[in-house]
Amino acid sequence: MQAQATRPTTARPVRALELVLTTACNLRCAYCFQDVRVDRSMGWSVLRAALDLVMDSDHPHPRLTFTGGEPLLELPLLMRAVEHLETTSAVGHRVAVTVFTNGTLLDRGTRRFLARHGIGVQISCDGVEPAQELRARGTFARLDRTLSRLRDEHPGHLRDRCRVSITLSSRNLGHLAESFASLVGCGVGVIAVSPLVTHDPGWHAESIDELTAQVAEILDVSIEHHRRTGEVPFAPFRPAEAREPPAEDPSAMCGAAGTDGLAVDVDGQVYGCVMLAESYQSIPDGMLQRCLPPMRLGDLRAPGFGTRLEGYPAAARAAGIFTGRHEKYSSYRKCEGCPCLHVCSVCPVSIGRIPGNTDPHRVPDLQCAYNLVVLTGRQRFLEATQELESAARS
Repeated sequence: MQAQATRPTTARPVRALELVLTTACNLRCAYCFQDVRVDRSMGWSVLRAALDLVMDSDHPHPRLTFTGGEPLLELPLLMRAVEHLETTSAVGHRVAVTVFTNGTLLDRGTRRFLARHGIGVQISCDGVEPAQELRARGTFARLDRTLSRLRDEHPGHLRDRCRVSITLSSRNLGHLAESFASLVGCGVGVIAVSPLVTHDPGWHAESIDELTAQVAEILDVSIEHHRRTGEVPFAPFRPAEAREPPAEDPSAMCGAAGTDGLAVDVDGQVYGCVMLAESYQSIPDGMLQRCLPPMRLGDLRAPGFGTRLEGYPAAARAAGIFTGRHEKYSSYRKCEGCPCLHVCSVCPVSIGRIPGNTDPHRVPDLQCAYNLVVLTGRQRFLEATQELESAARS
């Protein structure tokens, strides 16, 4: 029986809301965790309730993200949602909108629409041709043309409202620095790197040495680029990207342990993180299967949503993987006492994707290595740029 379309209420402000606009995707990326391919799309009643939730939030800067699948497969629905936000939001209460896309459907009209409405765009692209072809064969040329056209048609939007996200794995590690330099040359304003959240069988403890060498090259390019332009394209080096400990629970691994960031699946089911949405993935046996049931928040439109939301943080703590930062560890070190502890970011869901892992505190080595190396590079970047700025003033 379909839930009644009642207006959701929450006891706390919603800072960020992710919407799975569709489970369909026009690509089959090699390492995507979305392994259930039953094409479904979000209906307007669900989408309207989600928009109401974020518009009713008393958070000063609420954010809304359209994701999938590939959300641009539902462009008319996305455009309708943007129009609804712009015509019904209270004066002075602007909702920042972002679209996560694989970039292959960014045609001229779509590029114009996104730029005209100031919509943020995150393009999943692994960089140079050998790396991108490992991700999805036959896509490099299309993405290269798209980035060139964005640079020519909407340079300000590409610089200020677009970012490219590289998914790092053992397979494309050797191309990381080259990919970063190439994207900088394309005029991309922000380049992020996200370690693989599924298990990476090719990552070994000594892989950290190659990662260190790649990040050292990124550091050199970043310092030189900043010296010439004053810009900082590598996301982890940007001051605004610095991670703050969660206000509700400093031991939390990420926002999935709290309620200020939520995800709404195509069918209206609500989760603490889009990585937990069940419409497009099979949840692996083990810890994730056991902890997910009490963390399901039910249909956004069903009565009692606010009450269910209040009980969510306790369920997240009971799961074990989302909290207890000091108790986590990898092959490299224990988190307790690590100087990166309060600024690192490890996806807790990846803990449940380590084959055979039964320890909620065992984090994947790839994610730990990435934080150790990149956060060290960040400190060196800050020191180098401060020296440049001091020299310029003297």
